[in-house]
Amino acid sequence: MITNNLNGLLGLCRKACKMAIGHDAVITSIKQGKSKLAITCCDASPRLKKEILDECNFNNRNIKYVEAPFTMSEVGFAIGKKAGVISIDEEGFANKLYSIITGGYEYGD
Repeated sequence: MITNNLNGLLGLCRKACKMAIGHDAVITSIKQGKSKLAITCCDASPRLKKEILDECNFNNRNIKYVEAPFTMSEVGFAIGKKAGVISIDEEGFANKLYSIITGGYEYGD
């Protein structure tokens, strides 16, 4: 379930143009080195989750990856576009979103 804090942060990130939405845009963002965090929804397909995780770990890219506990519909409500995977392209947004999604743990804990 998306909390108000997470909902607002996702919306702000979208408005700041620091987000890639959807499979092709996320893969491109990862390959170009822009992505700092890749987020898949809990109802995304296992194939999509594996593909995104493999891209994040390819050649030691060291891109954070998290499977979020919210659905594609909830993401659609937060950012205005339904998607199974999103990428955050700014370090500050990525760290805060990762912390919120994982329950307060910073990346690397």
